[in-house]
Amino acid sequence: MTDISSFMELERIEDNIFRGDSQDLNTGQVYGGQVLGQALVAAQHTVEEQALHSVHAYFLRRGDVTTPIVYEVDRSRDGRSFAARRVIAIQHGRPIFTLSASFQIPEDGLDYSEPLENIPAIPEAIDADVENAPTRPSAYADIRPVSRKLAPDPNGFQWWIRGRTEGDLTDAMHKAVFAYMSDFGLLGSTLIPHGYGMGRDRARRIKEIVLASVDHAIWFHRPFRANDWLLYECTPISTSGARGLASGKVYNEEGVLVATTIQEGLIRPRTLKK
Repeated sequence: MTDISSFMELERIEDNIFRGDSQDLNTGQVYGGQVLGQALVAAQHTVEEQALHSVHAYFLRRGDVTTPIVYEVDRSRDGRSFAARRVIAIQHGRPIFTLSASFQIPEDGLDYSEPLENIPAIPEAIDADVENAPTRPSAYADIRPVSRKLAPDPNGFQWWIRGRTEGDLTDAMHKAVFAYMSDFGLLGSTLIPHGYGMGRDRARRIKEIVLASVDHAIWFHRPFRANDWLLYECTPISTSGARGLASGKVYNEEGVLVATTIQEGLIRPRTLKK
């Protein structure tokens, strides 16, 4: 199956309870973006008029790729302008993930964002020899690195990314599709100042570093289509205490900022055996 929007759809069990399938990306655990995107879909199913504008999530336990995930939604608040939802993802009777989401009735207001200058061209194809080319591609996304050699650059990296979808999608589903993709590469950027690349360095990184998402946040600023090319700019902020913090800026092809991400995760050095 290559249509990410079909994969993100959930089975409704009760008014506030949903179930989604898991996908095995050969990592031994559920990909964080999957549970994040599906939890957003579950929350959206309980909201009528408001549009999602911010998400804050915590990854609690490794997800089992052989078992469906149950999503329980708490309707925390329904106001005239804003609504709030809390979602718990459950496997084997235990929570593996929690999410808080805020929704707002669309309205006009002040509008500003710093424009992106010198928008990089979208590469025509992925070069298998590119140093930071993805080594764990998803059947649901196209990812094209902007630069051939970014590992020595402590300022992070950029890549063009888009979801593979079929048919027309709602604005809510475009946000869920992006949420799925937003977990890829963000935490990895915190290792770039330490000499780890994103592609051929992955085997060395896995051997030397334990890497796992802990919390993830997204702010949606403007409408976009997740199946159009989006420029994802990932920037390391800090590494300390076996944790890494990175930020992401998401631009459309015109260089307009459409979303911002922040992620912190575990980056614990392994004790290597001689």
